Amino acid sequence: MIDVRELIASQTVAEHTARAEEYFAKLTDWTFHLGKPFSSFEETPQLLVNFAVVLQGLELCPGLTVLEFGAGTCWASRMLTQLGCRVIAVDVSPTALKMGAELYAKHAPFGAKPEPEFLLFDGQRLTLPDASVDRIICLDAFHHVPNPAQVLAEMGRVLAPGGIAGFAEPGPEHSRSSTSQYEMRHHGVIENDVDIRALWQMARNAGFTDIKLAVFNQNALRVGLREFEDFVAGDTRAYAVDTRKFLQDKRNFFLYKGQRAATDSRFRAGLVAEILPANKVVLARADEPVRVQAMVRNTGASLWLPPGAGLGAVYLGFHVRLRTGEMHRESYHWQQLGAEQGVASGETVNVAAELPALPPGRYTLELDMVSNDVCWFALNGSPTALLDVDVL
Repeated sequence: MIDVRELIASQTVAEHTARAEEYFAKLTDWTFHLGKPFSSFEETPQLLVNFAVVLQGLELCPGLTVLEFGAGTCWASRMLTQLGCRVIAVDVSPTALKMGAELYAKHAPFGAKPEPEFLLFDGQRLTLPDASVDRIICLDAFHHVPNPAQVLAEMGRVLAPGGIAGFAEPGPEHSRSSTSQYEMRHHGVIENDVDIRALWQMARNAGFTDIKLAVFNQNALRVGLREFEDFVAGDTRAYAVDTRKFLQDKRNFFLYKGQRAATDSRFRAGLVAEILPANKVVLARADEPVRVQAMVRNTGASLWLPPGAGLGAVYLGFHVRLRTGEMHRESYHWQQLGAEQGVASGETVNVAAELPALPPGRYTLELDMVSNDVCWFALNGSPTALLDVDVL
């Protein structure tokens, strides 16, 4: 058995870093690595489940700066770019980052997305300013580093206050597995154990203030109809046993730095409102704007961003229906709220809207709040308001 502690102590950080580059540099065919996470039926479920668990816990929204530590060939970075994040892909291997750039070139994200940054890591210091990233994601990479305390200190330095670092890593007996022994023996790759208590102590020294661990199971139980009904009714013992077994060698966790930042309308969760039109019926002429007044109250916990914010700016939106209920014009008009600093939780604003003229007829306006490039509030169950309009 190879003792991972002896392997770590046998070389300097620089030498371990060079070994990682050797691994990628000797590859003559990049197909398997560029195909991740869909390169093999055995590996894909684990990669996707880990990514989903960490992605959910990072509480992301478009526009956030996300550092992927140990990005490798950057498949996760590319997905984060597609989601609208500004990604900094970090790795100790220049060849791996070249492969990542190749992935972006061959499969460019759809739409206008932030350009990624590829950053070479010397194994000791991240060449980034203090508090310069909003989130850190690390997928099965941290257990390869020879100097975890130093790396955590660097993560804590570059992560902004209120930020989150999310990890998907193996457990405390990882180095003893047959796969780990093979990798260490044939490639010299560090396959370290993850002792979460020791790691949390290092993280606290690095400035992190809280830790949460994910309880989940990659393996879905397939049961008969009767067993499924029993499970839904409350008999979860079989799933609990399977989950405990799965978590013996799995540690997905999140490190938090400082007080959690208050949410705003860039995030869909919690966007709800109360809308009260001043009148139930409005009369208008066919050649004139349709004038509507309403009182709007922020009944959620998130700050509504003002129009100048771009992403997440909140407006009073209007759908136009025929009186028969058929949709005439969806998303017909968005009206600014007139609050330069945004609208805080519990705050009420009065809105005077001028909708473009409508043809003669009888209509129903559906009033709903909308966060730019995020969602209409009704998707969260927020109540809309109805207003009849007669256009003469």
